Amino acid sequence: MSFAKPSSYFAVPLVAALALAGCGSHVPLTPALPATTASAATLPPKSAAAAPAANPWAGVQEQVGRYPSSGEDFLRNGPIARRLQGLLGPVNYPVFLQNMGTSGPLRQEGPLIYITGNRPHEGGAESAAMVLDPARDVMRAWLQTGDEEWDVQDAGPAVPLPAEVRQFIQNARGV
Repeated sequence: MSFAKPSSYFAVPLVAALALAGCGSHVPLTPALPATTASAATLPPKSAAAAPAANPWAGVQEQVGRYPSSGEDFLRNGPIARRLQGLLGPVNYPVFLQNMGTSGPLRQEGPLIYITGNRPHEGGAESAAMVLDPARDVMRAWLQTGDEEWDVQDAGPAVPLPAEVRQFIQNARGV
């Protein structure tokens, strides 16, 4: 059995290093700066502050005075519908829509936007109301079905009920 001399261990790497020393690389060690174009030089500087989030209630004000059945049904599509679905869940949201079958138009009292309704031919036992405070981005939904009531809202201070909604709820309760 023969062993190579310790000097032969250095011979192979040394030969490989010398062979590769003449190879040129076309990959730069530092990235090149991009060429400045005339269009890039004329762009305004980017703002340091991020753009504010879009107001989800921006188009709701235009719906005041309209019924859900006229034009786009704001109770089934758009930001009001999405918030109602979140507040009422998959079981109560369809009941809410049924109870809005006979409704007034979307109304406004001060900063509050609201709507009330009854299930056709079952008013007083099957009722619903929605109140939106767009400035605070909070909504409150009230639902009456049979002997049960739900009064839910977004987190935070209570959304006040406009006078017409308070009277509507009292009438539905038979008070």
